[in-house]
Amino acid sequence: MTDDVSYWVASHLTGIFEIRDGSNNLLYQGSRGAGLSINRGVITTVRRTKRFNVEVFFDGVKKAAKEAAVTIRVLEILIPENQRSNLNIIHNFEVPLSSGYGASAASAVGTAFALNDLLELKLSELELYQVAHKAEVLTKTGLGDVIGLYQGGLEIRLKEGAPGIGKTIKINTSDEWNVATVHLGTLSTSEVLSNPQKRKAVNDAGRKLISELISNPHFLNFIELSAIFTERANLWSPKLKEYITNLPQGVIGSQIMLGEAIFLFYRDKTALLQIEIPNAQIIEETICKNTVMKRE
Repeated sequence: MTDDVSYWVASHLTGIFEIRDGSNNLLYQGSRGAGLSINRGVITTVRRTKRFNVEVFFDGVKKAAKEAAVTIRVLEILIPENQRSNLNIIHNFEVPLSSGYGASAASAVGTAFALNDLLELKLSELELYQVAHKAEVLTKTGLGDVIGLYQGGLEIRLKEGAPGIGKTIKINTSDEWNVATVHLGTLSTSEVLSNPQKRKAVNDAGRKLISELISNPHFLNFIELSAIFTERANLWSPKLKEYITNLPQGVIGSQIMLGEAIFLFYRDKTALLQIEIPNAQIIEETICKNTVMKRE
């Protein structure tokens, strides 16, 4: 009998989106939009223990159920209440939390895959992704990250919903453009998704721009429309706005949705070196196509 199982899952960054969560069926709720998966993510380990309860850890620190809501929700969907015991679920994060990097989606997917293996639940990959999507929708931690991970690479989400329900297409990336991110702070996804005014601002900004991207699904168009969406959605803080609107020539910036963080798109690294953001670390990213990997 295996005592522990670990999975690495990429994180997913959204550049532009439209909320589509009106269905009564969780699998049909989600978002239209576009984003990319990157090669930093979350390592999730599920381990059998001798203690009767279930404990969740973030980077070695035990978390209350409220702080680990999406992980607990995956557990509740997969495991009957009388069987939820003797387990540790351990997340180690390569990306910031509550910052638009899709850490909750990566945690949900990793938890579903690891529980499935450890407890021999015999669910398909598609079913596990759908469990993760349900958990994200229920906890209001995300709408489109899970299906973005399911597609991998850089995707357009044509139709809202979980993997198997929603529809995506791939955008071919360009060797001329590079991607980096800057993390400046946190922003609660659940607060935005629960706020009628902010939801309206997102949808008013996203609806037409996503249609434009679908009609011209190229990498450069994704970059330009993401920057326009950032301005029109107006979810950025004054600090974020200042940094994005004062980037050097040769760098296009847009807000990572939903977070106090920035996408940077650039051709020449010398332009990247000209960026002046105090106390911020610019991380060069790699677009990731294979988003889930079991760790031996």
